[in-house]
Amino acid sequence: MRFLSAAGLVTILSGLGAYYATEQLSWFSIVNLIVGPLLLVTVVVVEIGRFRGFTGASSRRVALRWGLGIAAVVAASLAANLLGMRWHSTIDLTVERRYTLSDQTLLICEQIAANRDTEAPSLLFLEDALMAKEVRPLIAAYRGACPGLEVRETRATDAPPEARALLSSADATVLACQPGRCELAGFPSEENISNALLRLGRKRHVRVDFLVGHGEVNLASENEYGFSGLAGALRDEGIQVAALVGAAARAVPKETTVLVVAGPERNLLPAELAAIERYLERGGSLLVLLEPGVTTNLEPLLGRWGFELPKGVLADRAGSPLLEDPKPTSLLLRSYNPFHPVTRKLSNRTLLLMPGARAVIPARKPRPDDDLEGLVFSNRSAWLEKDVVAALAGRAIAPDPDEPLGQELPLAAAGRYPRARGEARIVVIGDRDFASNRLLLALYNRDLFLNAVLWLAEDDEHISLRPKAWTPHQDPFTLQQTLAYFYFLAFALPEVLLLLGIHAWYRQRGA
Repeated sequence: MRFLSAAGLVTILSGLGAYYATEQLSWFSIVNLIVGPLLLVTVVVVEIGRFRGFTGASSRRVALRWGLGIAAVVAASLAANLLGMRWHSTIDLTVERRYTLSDQTLLICEQIAANRDTEAPSLLFLEDALMAKEVRPLIAAYRGACPGLEVRETRATDAPPEARALLSSADATVLACQPGRCELAGFPSEENISNALLRLGRKRHVRVDFLVGHGEVNLASENEYGFSGLAGALRDEGIQVAALVGAAARAVPKETTVLVVAGPERNLLPAELAAIERYLERGGSLLVLLEPGVTTNLEPLLGRWGFELPKGVLADRAGSPLLEDPKPTSLLLRSYNPFHPVTRKLSNRTLLLMPGARAVIPARKPRPDDDLEGLVFSNRSAWLEKDVVAALAGRAIAPDPDEPLGQELPLAAAGRYPRARGEARIVVIGDRDFASNRLLLALYNRDLFLNAVLWLAEDDEHISLRPKAWTPHQDPFTLQQTLAYFYFLAFALPEVLLLLGIHAWYRQRGA
């Protein structure tokens, strides 16, 4: 019976540990949480059947000792609970800081506290919503980190009119509100709540136009190689997204804050190139995403603004293993310019994943007052592979013996160009697929793109690191599946060893 009781405790602890580690009730957790209590109940029933009462002083002493011990444990648990309610602290040991408010959220809180010109926004927490119980700890974190943010708990029927107007067409748990206006947070995650506050507090209109008509990225496609997530990420931050058909436009509209040319596969018309040149001369902002192995007449334009774009693709034998087909061209990047606003918040702990990138070298300043800087750099073991077709196809490649290694090659760069009609800004990134639906939320890819857009829009105050969602693609298992199997082995193997050890100990003791 003692073995069964010990085995029951081990299975219960294993089931609870697996549940809290994976945050889901897997079959392993369910089996353990069923078998463990059944074993303990069996032991209790058998021992009750054997119990014949207290027949002597020794048995009464044993019962008294165990009773006092149980009472002491209960009293200590109650005391610890009461102390924990008054004094407590949180230590976040997760790699992605899952239980710590993100850099973006803390920045929004600082801006709310510093902005005394307008009435501070508030979070409206619907305590009768379906997910209210699960969201309450997150709301408490906002309340603790944002002293300038009012958090109001109410029922949907008692919400202000502007909130009820939104709730009539959508379910919600949290809304961000100001007098006369509310923003739905959608699914009640930190990312969505912070984005609602961001949209509510944005002071100036930002419009991003994507040039189309030359094989650029498809913002409407929702498959893994599409870019609908990119448009959604911009809209989540209160940025308007529009398409610009260059062949039909004589000039870049005055309303355009940032013009994006994302991976063109064909040449632009001469009139389109001239329109982009005029846009930059009047102080416009341009973001260009390029692809290795694709040459267009956009490259001479960028060359006139100081960017050198050597032919080839960056390769590194220490490539990323996170993609379904690991190749030397799949780059994990962690070297950044620590002084430029776009990459200042990135570090060697915040990685980028690019499946194929070309070098972007800030070679020369067109005018003495211009400023060009590299933003993102390869590892020192990388080289520029000239055989792009072989490299992207996964065939065997090796660095040229005559080419020097050991230097970090830039694959993203930025430039500032003071002109008579305003300051032009350009950011060039040597890959477009890093922003696809498949990879946008992997690591810090989204942060690089959004922060580049914000810098180009001269909106530096909103440059930040956003709440993370670790979702790189990996076959045959996704990263989440890999972690699930890891946790299964991490709990199943020790459980089996413990049970075998307990069984062997009881057998040896009974021999």
